Amino acid sequence: MKRRAGDLKVRAVEARREGREREAKSKKSPSRPDLGVLSRRIRVCTECPLHASRTQAVPGEGHPQAKVVIIGEAPGRQEDQTGRPFVGSAGKYLDHVLEGTGFERQDFFITNIVKCRPPANRMPKVKEIDTCTSLYLFEQIRLINPRLILLLGGVAARKMLGAKSVEEVRGRVIEQAGRRFLASYHPAVRFYREDLAEKIKEDFRLLQKELAKLPPDL
Repeated sequence: MKRRAGDLKVRAVEARREGREREAKSKKSPSRPDLGVLSRRIRVCTECPLHASRTQAVPGEGHPQAKVVIIGEAPGRQEDQTGRPFVGSAGKYLDHVLEGTGFERQDFFITNIVKCRPPANRMPKVKEIDTCTSLYLFEQIRLINPRLILLLGGVAARKMLGAKSVEEVRGRVIEQAGRRFLASYHPAVRFYREDLAEKIKEDFRLLQKELAKLPPDL
């Protein structure tokens, strides 16, 4: 009888524990959005003034579990028209850099600090940057959880690394907040700053070396 009573007591304890677990699960907050949900939110976002002048928002695109995330500054004219990131000359330069690495554009996730084109391609303002990163970019990074993040341009380097300039952080892998970063000038700058063209090539050669350390089968 004592053994049977003991078994009943154990079962009662287990039943109460299972009941508490079910109750805890039912009280959990709704699941956080996935990349698709975030993309749809970005497309209709009106949280900052940039939405008023955009043609299309540009959420970003690429592999949802990419080992490398590429972050530019803001969409340009062609990106604003197509809703896709890096479709202009900078995108062609990226494709050229990836030749022979075993990686292709679709292996990455490519996006920008802000998701809407600033009027006349001006620099995005601090409030615009803070709004877009807090609502969308940081969550995209969390969901993808990349091994490496490539920052292109001063806006990205300042926001993500707290750097005063690209020159301060380029040319090496930087580990910060549990993530690894590379930084370079935005490829488009080489068209009007010839003195930076060689530095951009050096930085992309470093990218190629880091890619070689990653398995290409993303």
